[in-house]
Amino acid sequence: MNVAHRLKLLRWAKAVTLRTFVLMVVALAASIGFALIARALRHPAFDRVDAEIELFVHHHLDSSFGDVWAMTSSFVGSGAVLIPVVIGVAALAVVRRHRVAAVVLVIDAIVAISGDALLKLMLQRPRPELFDKIALPHDYSFPSGHAMSAMGVWGVVAAVLCAIFPSARTPIVACAIVLVLSIGLSRIYLGVHWPFDVLGGFLGGVPPLVASVHVLANPSRSASSRAPGSSGSSA
Repeated sequence: MNVAHRLKLLRWAKAVTLRTFVLMVVALAASIGFALIARALRHPAFDRVDAEIELFVHHHLDSSFGDVWAMTSSFVGSGAVLIPVVIGVAALAVVRRHRVAAVVLVIDAIVAISGDALLKLMLQRPRPELFDKIALPHDYSFPSGHAMSAMGVWGVVAAVLCAIFPSARTPIVACAIVLVLSIGLSRIYLGVHWPFDVLGGFLGGVPPLVASVHVLANPSRSASSRAPGSSGSSA
């Protein structure tokens, strides 16, 4: 029994690659950061810092161009766009014989969106009311669902597209980074989230993103996601 147990541990140790270790560290660090922010929400000084940042953004960056950018980015980050994109990219992955990638994307979206709703109910932070750009949503503020979905779902959309179109990896990743940041920052600009709501949303989206990327990057899983007899990589 001892020998069998040691053999299992040895196999597990061999399976933990540098990539896996780094991903685990990143997910753990993001989770700790999220927990620290959630705990700090109880302190009034934290609200003052959030308000100062929010008003600084409003007073120094407010413009007609900014309004268009923020409205567009916020709409792209909404469920009205995100859900059809998830369905479309999952369908594309199935057609291109990346079936595991399709399943991972759908599960990731469900986990990220439902996780945000649950965290909002648990933490119950009120929305900011410092200025009126658009009508405030009726749910709670922390974490930002747009930021969490941007990191945790749009990030996985990009990872799946990279798996389907590996030759376009660099532009896909670059566009995803710009999109994620733009969606999160637009919520601060519009005054519907505190800055630390957005940071918390980004951090909250990291664990599902990391878990999904780990599965997509696993060679054995990638191979099993293709139909028997298909070639090594899709065009």
